[in-house]
Amino acid sequence: MAKTPHFFQRFFKPKPAQKRAGFQESLAELTLAAGALAAQLRHGQHNNHRAGDGLDFWQFRPHQPLEPAATIDWKQSARSPQDDQLWVREREQKVPRSLYLWVDSSPSMHWRSQESLPTKYEAALTSALALGQAALLGGEQVGVIGSKHRYTGRHSLPRLAYALTQTTSTLPDFTAIPPRAALLLVSDFLWDDTAMSTCLAQLALHPGRIALLATLDPQEHDLPFTGHTRFTSCEAEPDLTLPATESLHTAYRTHLTEHFAKLTHSAHHTAPFFKLYATHHDTRPMLTACHHYLEGRV
Repeated sequence: MAKTPHFFQRFFKPKPAQKRAGFQESLAELTLAAGALAAQLRHGQHNNHRAGDGLDFWQFRPHQPLEPAATIDWKQSARSPQDDQLWVREREQKVPRSLYLWVDSSPSMHWRSQESLPTKYEAALTSALALGQAALLGGEQVGVIGSKHRYTGRHSLPRLAYALTQTTSTLPDFTAIPPRAALLLVSDFLWDDTAMSTCLAQLALHPGRIALLATLDPQEHDLPFTGHTRFTSCEAEPDLTLPATESLHTAYRTHLTEHFAKLTHSAHHTAPFFKLYATHHDTRPMLTACHHYLEGRV
């Protein structure tokens, strides 16, 4: 008889997460995997189109009388139609942005339908760390929602990984996050309406970019059951037994689509970036699209 977390009536009332044995050992492997993914993302620095000491050309402007002669671009000045006009080559200023991460650690996230698959939490953690490391490689500051500390530098990934695993499973508080910081939340988002509304209400007040990644197990994603099936819960919920489960496939997919549509139709000034993926999927296309969004390419 198939057993899977009860995702029809899931309430966000987490008990202390029961991580599988050996998780701390596997964290090092997840960190290495995240680092390899981050290297592929090639997350660059952000240009804010203000004059600074960066490497990328922005514009030419007239030389000012009190500026040193070393700032003059003599080649451009020689091309000037005005004989007495000197020009300065300005470069874009590099401005480090901040990215804040949160990974849902509630009990149902520490589940997988097959031993060959990662748990939802492991998959979510790897995705968050890959995007976090990509930001670190681009010279950005990365923090964990609920913590005041921010990490910088390409060698901060292990400390970031440890900090991210210390977060609670309760919904995060966004009030202490800098207004323009980007947010990345990774969960299964199979929350009840109250938890969903609370989260979306807070996100609607944040002016920065927001990315939401929904991580599901293949059984949650596809509901591949037939016949009489009993669903058991990882959290404080009663079991649910359903007959003729195959008759629910269409209704289930419709319900799931409508549920996740709430995340993309919030009151935020722009629709958050949202991607749904299962733990057996190749995450690289999704991570690439997400990191392009977070760095402002789209």
